[in-house]
Amino acid sequence: MAVCAAITSAPPAARAAEEYFRDSFSPATSDAKYFFEGAIDGKAFSYADGGMYVIDATAADTYGQSVLLHDLSTFEIEVRAQLKGNTAPKVVNGVPVKAGWGVTFNYTEDAGGVECFLVALLNPVERNFSLLKVKGNQQEYLFGPMAAEAVQSGANLLSVKADAGRISVSINGVETGRVFERELLAGGFGMYVTARTRCEFDYIAVYTEAVAKSLVEDNFSGTPARWFSGMQENVNYAYEEGIYTIDASNADKSGMSLLAGEHAAFELEVSVKKLAGADNYGYGVFFQDIPNAKGGFDQFRFLVSNDGWFTVQRSFQDVPRALFQWAECDRLQAGQWARLRVLLLNGRLRFFINGYLVYELTDIPTVPGKLGLYVGSGVKTGFDNLKLSEF
Repeated sequence: MAVCAAITSAPPAARAAEEYFRDSFSPATSDAKYFFEGAIDGKAFSYADGGMYVIDATAADTYGQSVLLHDLSTFEIEVRAQLKGNTAPKVVNGVPVKAGWGVTFNYTEDAGGVECFLVALLNPVERNFSLLKVKGNQQEYLFGPMAAEAVQSGANLLSVKADAGRISVSINGVETGRVFERELLAGGFGMYVTARTRCEFDYIAVYTEAVAKSLVEDNFSGTPARWFSGMQENVNYAYEEGIYTIDASNADKSGMSLLAGEHAAFELEVSVKKLAGADNYGYGVFFQDIPNAKGGFDQFRFLVSNDGWFTVQRSFQDVPRALFQWAECDRLQAGQWARLRVLLLNGRLRFFINGYLVYELTDIPTVPGKLGLYVGSGVKTGFDNLKLSEF
């Protein structure tokens, strides 16, 4: 089965002007301390005098890290830090460990508390760096370790840019590595030190394209009832057992349910699943629904099918045209919920399936329009956990 896009070789987006988060580690009050303070598993975490955050793992056999739980996929993280104390290599449980510090990103925890994350790691003493993927007790090098002249023996400025799996790492302003990661695509961020190591962090800053304002979060419980219920042109719209359904399985036309209001720059997410009907019929979301000269409406559509395909369409004068022809996507699995996400910002339109960027367009006009849920004729579809944010 094909990987569902050919855009992954493109470089990450450049830093936008919006500062999402910053901590200079000089809190005016205890409430301004965002990162953990205290001791756990032989590691100490503290805000120190002089505007420093210290992770001290000198007495620990495992790495130490402090993270904030967010859900970012497009961002730049910048951290300045310096190792302190004994930086000579050690042997921990029979394994050589070199002193290093780094930036944790795309951090998630599963229901059992197992950590999964990426970490850009510097070894200032030997002046090298690497990018690792950590999943519980397993580690994998995505690149490195490799020497880099940009790494200094003292303090370093480490920057990570990420855009839905497209990752680049810069050290002291010099790009030193680039990779595409298909699995860990979004999550939280923080700071990391190797076992038996102490590090002082000067600041951490996170930048995003823009800071979105949440408008709607709907789990389709029916309270409030934002969506139409009833029968229209032989399509049934209903709230059923905690989800919203559109049943066009016996209809000659597609079913569309509108959300109130018009939206220009936005982020829309919703989970979708086929409940009945043929596997090769489409369902998903539509947006930028605007009146056309014939008295109808034109719109974008982002559709998937239960047999593992997706498409992006744009209707003109009420005639749908494929911007991206139906194609297989290994991120879709038959009979499973799929998470669709559409992001329209600064003329860039991106389409995601289960966190994976599958298609994008540029130079899209910022035009307010309606948006909502779409089901093709011949299929019944369930929708759950919709989120809409606006920029």
